[in-house]
This record gives sequence, structure tokens and C-alpha cells, in this order.
Amino acid sequence: MKNKRNYYRILHVQPDAPKEIIQSSYRTLMQKLKAHPDLGGEEWNATVINEAYRVLMDSKKRKEYDTGLFQTESHSTLGKQNHNQRQGTSVEPADEDWRPFQATVIDNI
Repeated sequence: MKNKRNYYRILHVQPDAPKEIIQSSYRTLMQKLKAHPDLGGEEWNATVINEAYRVLMDSKKRKEYDTGLFQTESHSTLGKQNHNQRQGTSVEPADEDWRPFQATVIDNI
């Protein structure tokens, strides 16, 4: 699987979340948290959020994504990746266009 992004984490939903929850989370990120470029958000983050939303809302694409995500990644590999991120150490990704999703935290909602 070329794309290693976890769309569920990007949209802040569980892997078994129904479409209504995914849609609600998407709207919250884009509008209330102002991830949309027209509201002052960064275009790169909006692109990643839109990509995650498109895949998770389409049943066929979501099934393919889940198969690739959960069969190629072991839980221990994901845990090591998270540990490395918390420690500030990371392995450079093979894809030159890849960069991590940067969530914006707004205190006053």
C-alpha cells in the first residue's frame, strides 16, 4: 500500500464508524476548526481531509482501503511508528510528496 496515511485518525473517527459520524466529523474539521482554505486553513490539510472523506464515504473505496491498511500494517508496526513520532524520531518516507497531517487546535470554539 503506497499511501500510509490513516484516514480514520485524520477524521478523528473509529474504523467502524458509520457514514453519518464520518460526515459530521468532516464538517466539524472543515467548518468549526477552520481547516478549509477559505476560512483560513492550510490548503494541504484541507486536501488530506478531503481525500480521507472521499475514501471513507465510498463503500467500495473504504473496503479496499481497510483491506490494505489492516492487512499490510501489523499493530506492532503502527505502535512503533506512533512511539517514534512521540519521541521525535522518524524514518524518512519513501514518497517525496508525503508530509504529515498538521492538525490545527483552536481553543475558543
